[in-house]
Amino acid sequence: MRLSVDFASDRSGTADLAWGQRDIWGAIREVGPDSAHYFNVPRLLAMPRTGGPHRPQAVGAALAKVMGRHDALRSLVRLGADGPYQEVAGAGTMSVELVEAAPGDADDAAADLVARLAARSFGDGEQPVRAGFVVRDGLVTHVALVLDHVVADWRAADVVVRDLRMLLLRGAVAGPAPSQLLDLVREEQAAQARSDRSIAQWETLLRTVPSAMFPDAAGPGATPRYARAVLSSPRLNHAVQVLARRAGVSTATVLLVAVAMQLRELTGHEVCAITPIVHNRFDDRARNLVTSLNQLGLFTLGPCGSLPETLVSSYPAVLASYRRARFDKPALDAMIDRMSADRGVPMFPSCCFNDLRPGEDPGGGDGESELEWLPGTDKRSCDFCVALMRWKGTLGVELSADTTRLPGSEMAALLHRLEAFVVGAAQPLS
Repeated sequence: MRLSVDFASDRSGTADLAWGQRDIWGAIREVGPDSAHYFNVPRLLAMPRTGGPHRPQAVGAALAKVMGRHDALRSLVRLGADGPYQEVAGAGTMSVELVEAAPGDADDAAADLVARLAARSFGDGEQPVRAGFVVRDGLVTHVALVLDHVVADWRAADVVVRDLRMLLLRGAVAGPAPSQLLDLVREEQAAQARSDRSIAQWETLLRTVPSAMFPDAAGPGATPRYARAVLSSPRLNHAVQVLARRAGVSTATVLLVAVAMQLRELTGHEVCAITPIVHNRFDDRARNLVTSLNQLGLFTLGPCGSLPETLVSSYPAVLASYRRARFDKPALDAMIDRMSADRGVPMFPSCCFNDLRPGEDPGGGDGESELEWLPGTDKRSCDFCVALMRWKGTLGVELSADTTRLPGSEMAALLHRLEAFVVGAAQPLS
């Protein structure tokens, strides 16, 4: 069964992609449609206990208001003769899948629904939001949403879910209207000087680091080629919190610096380079903007001392890496292509770091660590990527890597070494 949901807004128009959108669009195109679903942004909302009854038509009406509230949710991304662009529709219709659930089965049905909606990539010109409702006894128990990453990053998806929840509870979203995608595109078109400064800083740093952090090929690799492992560790969770408090930095900074130090040791490079994925939501205006604002920063680390010492000495470089993560992607690519041609080798670290957690991880240091292997993919846009997430109620550190460059056994060993390194550094000061 399906429910048709009509939405409308007084805002519409055609525009280029914003800088962050262009970044993720390029990554998705690089891996191709068979692997692009990896980038999809899924969310699952259990119906609030108040504000009901939550009949499908009422939930559909709330979803329509959310669609009308945010330009990005009505943006159809297309590929033209001059590259990608987007059409923000003033009105449209969403087809919502309805899944009937038996008593006691709603949670499982919701998990299956969101996984199925997220299991295929978005095509050119496709509506960027997929939705499904789980229904039991005529009432909606869960809303499953999957967003095209080109129009919404993980934090933007949280804004969408928060708005929908508020509409279901109170019938309205409090506060002023949010900033909008079409306005952002216009502002970035007038901010070329900022982009030029960021790209100049990238160029200066790239001249100090190896052409790539890993060799072209170290072995035959596995099937699929790109493997994924996640280490859930309450001990690591506790240790990063201890070190963050001591140094006055975030837990993400602790792990970014620790990963860089481990990579220097693993690769033997004197200077390590990592591209942290930066959310670019540092001011009030961007905080509730629904789009993909994420872009790559560039963090480099040379010879260093202990982890606590390095957290202090490298913190200015960490902050600088965040500030240089705003740029016109085609212009950055042109600089990298030019430098690569001059050096005769591709000049890009292909080594990224991504904090996907909605906030700092709660919990203490009890419980055993667990390493799990997740489904891999045949193509990725990055050879080595560390992602932080909440996993099994604690901190999870996921490592995705090209097994022709870093075999699975080395991936597992690296995650365990990272845990031991950080836990050891957090021991009480003598």
